[in-house]
Amino acid sequence: MKTLDDVSGEIKRLRRLKKMSQESLAEKSRISRGTLISVEKNSSNMSLDTFLRLAHALGMEVTLTPHPAERGRVGGRFPNFLEIEEMKRTGKL
Repeated sequence: MKTLDDVSGEIKRLRRLKKMSQESLAEKSRISRGTLISVEKNSSNMSLDTFLRLAHALGMEVTLTPHPAERGRVGGRFPNFLEIEEMKRTGKL
């Protein structure tokens, strides 16, 4: 599992790899440069919105996987809408 420190480092690494300045990445992702600096330094928790904006601007693929303790409950993946409704109906949720 990736930690926030890993994610912050990956954002900085990809920005540099793409030869983008902090200013250009901040502008492309519609966040402030100060927020980007905080993200890259891992000096504060970034919001999901900020992460998704940065990921999109850097061309990152974001994949969500269930916690290992949850795997196997619904085939090792997040349930879809119909499965959630069925789980509610049967009292499993």
